[in-house]
Amino acid sequence: MTIERSVLNRGYPGLNPILYGEEQCAPGHSYGYASREYYLLHYVMNGRGVFSRGEETYSLRRGCLFLIRPGELTFYKADDKMPWEYVWIGFDGELCPSLLETTGFAGGNCWVEAPAASGLFEELRAIPDRQPSTELALCAVLFKLFGLLCTEEKHGRPPRDYVARTADYIKANYALPISIGSIAAMLGIDRRYLSRIFLREIGVTPKEYLVRVRLSRAAGLLETTSYTIAETARSVGYDDVYNFSKIFKKKYGISPAYYRRQTASRHLEKDG
Repeated sequence: MTIERSVLNRGYPGLNPILYGEEQCAPGHSYGYASREYYLLHYVMNGRGVFSRGEETYSLRRGCLFLIRPGELTFYKADDKMPWEYVWIGFDGELCPSLLETTGFAGGNCWVEAPAASGLFEELRAIPDRQPSTELALCAVLFKLFGLLCTEEKHGRPPRDYVARTADYIKANYALPISIGSIAAMLGIDRRYLSRIFLREIGVTPKEYLVRVRLSRAAGLLETTSYTIAETARSVGYDDVYNFSKIFKKKYGISPAYYRRQTASRHLEKDG
């Protein structure tokens, strides 16, 4: 038995529901080889079946999710003895690729085990269609689902996520007395592991990156403000002016004061 529900395509730019429904499949029931322009996600509520994409075939059961991406040709079939029952939702939107990369669907993966998502799909199948709130309620479930899948990802957070979080934290907090150890503790990982993956992805250690960010910002302040050297140093996280000047000179080859005079002179020549 198939139950399809009506969805008004509201064209939400971030995450936009297209359709939803559910089916209790007959033994051996199959469907596939039809291309779509949206993402289609199925959750197996009961039973089992097989899902094929290209030359790969997966045996899936209760608690599994399988994803069909736009333009993909796939095939899926209910088991002959224990046919599956699934709930589906189709969606599109500019956030879809980045959201999927935070889950077990990252890297083009097409299925995950997510037994904890059962309650969300029960919630999904209970949403009444043709109501003013239908599409917003579907969006709410989708966002909660992505949040759950991100939390439930059994392979752990990818290294690039730790690197990106570290870089963003440094850029937002360079003026504070932060340490790489404190960042690693905040992320719940070992400091040495963080340094190793950061060096691999960015080409410098987190400590070197912090110095680069601080000195780049200091150079900008020297060029665009009338802050004293001490004020500039404190603004980028250095309480010791002498230490700041020494590090700055090592990076740029000249002292902060001379850097200011030199850049001011270049601006005058340009304006003239």
